Amino acid sequence: MPAAFKPGTNASQRQADYDQCKIASLREIPQAMATQVSGGVYTPGSVQCRTIGTITSCSESGGLNIPATATTYDANHGLRDRFINRCMMQKGYSILSRPACSSESERLKAATMPQPANPADYKCTPGINMDG
Repeated sequence: MPAAFKPGTNASQRQADYDQCKIASLREIPQAMATQVSGGVYTPGSVQCRTIGTITSCSESGGLNIPATATTYDANHGLRDRFINRCMMQKGYSILSRPACSSESERLKAATMPQPANPADYKCTPGINMDG
């Protein structure tokens, strides 16, 4: 899990820096909404008709109809993420890959204590989404 690391910073400082970078990314790289459509499937069933006198009745069985689906997404999302990472690095952060903390006490410590001077001492990330 990626984590912004800068020795001595606390959670509120990291959040403020991240927010500044996020706002700058939205100014520089606007949303580019796109739609992805996945085709549906239609397989006709069989039709059987019966005529009794002058009345004909038909029934269909075994057909399948799965409608197409559409998903909207921001085509520039990945570009903005890279912009935010570069912005954070310009503010003196390193982007490290660390596992999420496994215990509540580790998460609390990682979220509230200033980050250590040595990146090797930063063992896990609290898993807090800075966009949340």
